[in-house]
Amino acid sequence: MNIHNTKLLKGIICGLLVISIISIVCAGAGAENKVETAKEEAVQTKVGASTVSSSAVYAGDYFPEFEKITVDPTYKYLQLKPGESEKFTVTVENKDNKTIELKPKPLIIPYTEKFINESWISISPSEKSLKPGEKEEFEVEVNIPEDAEIGNYAVLIAFTENVPEGDIVGYYPNFPGTMQLNVQVWIPPTVQILTPYVNDLVKAGKNYTYEIKLKNTGNKDIVLSPELTEGGNIVYSESVSSSVGLASSSTALGQAFGNEAITVEAPEKIKAGQTAVVKLTLAVPADAKGSYSGSLDLNIDDPGIREYEGRVSLSFRILPVPEEPYETTFEARTDGLITIEVKAYQYGYGLYTTGGNRDLTPSFNVSLKDPSGKEVTSTLVNTKYIGSINIIDNTYPQPYPILYDSARIAGNTGTNDQGSYQGGTTTFVETYTVPGDAGKWTLSILPKNTENFEYTVTIEGAEE
Repeated sequence: MNIHNTKLLKGIICGLLVISIISIVCAGAGAENKVETAKEEAVQTKVGASTVSSSAVYAGDYFPEFEKITVDPTYKYLQLKPGESEKFTVTVENKDNKTIELKPKPLIIPYTEKFINESWISISPSEKSLKPGEKEEFEVEVNIPEDAEIGNYAVLIAFTENVPEGDIVGYYPNFPGTMQLNVQVWIPPTVQILTPYVNDLVKAGKNYTYEIKLKNTGNKDIVLSPELTEGGNIVYSESVSSSVGLASSSTALGQAFGNEAITVEAPEKIKAGQTAVVKLTLAVPADAKGSYSGSLDLNIDDPGIREYEGRVSLSFRILPVPEEPYETTFEARTDGLITIEVKAYQYGYGLYTTGGNRDLTPSFNVSLKDPSGKEVTSTLVNTKYIGSINIIDNTYPQPYPILYDSARIAGNTGTNDQGSYQGGTTTFVETYTVPGDAGKWTLSILPKNTENFEYTVTIEGAEE
């Protein structure tokens, strides 16, 4: 494709984006925008050396391949280990009324994690004259060398010569006459991170301990060197296990506390076939408010685990303690019995806590004033606990974004049909009643051990 056509396609794409944005704005503006619609139709977009009405811009007018050649499939994903290969078939059809010359070749996509080597891909036949209405099957073979780095590779396979290269490929990856190939190069991970995150609701001034479990399924010891990746510097002490502290006392902007509040203890190695525990201790400052978000980079010496896969997400939220109750009013139209239901949710906090104060059962102090302004004592009639339970595979005993897909798990751990239970959301409900009286009531609720609550007021019809 020549430079003029490349610039032309960029202009077309930008023009279409402008039209889309203007159209969305106009669609929501109502009748008042009829004048603006007329303006939109008059917009002129310069493409190359010519001026074309925006509403008439269509890439197919300049690149007829949009309608005259089809490729099936348009996308292919492969998962291969270094040294492996795989073949697949691509069918190309000529819908034009003239013969099209096909010369398939890989084109490097600018926006990809890793750049594939074109020598990894071979295509047969190497060229073909495709007559009108004719189809041709091409065999694509992908060979991953033994020394290939693990990661994601992407490439565009072009079957015609009139295909853009460079940045245009990134702008328009589904250009006609092409298909996109993504290759995941991987090796089975030896270490399973059984605790992929720590998420907890904590109290100011309290200490908490967490265990991060790591399983070595291989036959060699694996070295690890955990460090907090955000905040201060790590200081290692000389001991049988690495005791990690933080030298910096600075608190990141918006964080409830700095990394100096967290210490880490870990073994130097995960022994072959065994499970190791990395211990986190959190000392929440007495004046802490808000939340903390960070990560623990385990630095596992396992080539099957990429850098971002070897991190444990850390999230702590300080339990907010309101000093004054929440207050609202409601209107009772009858003298019927008033029932008040207060409900709170907890979302699986403290899954990996091994110590500290875990008394986080929500409760409520409910008070009422009748229409005359007199304090009325409500009666707690029942308390409910509603649990949401997940049934999960024992290999990864927690719900979290899976870093290794099912094929990798099966290949590394073998068959494991046993499941286990894990709590998800727990709902706490308290129900109160009070004799009714028509008029405006004031309801006050002071919550304890919860970040949220909702209430329901039910007024029964008066008895005749």
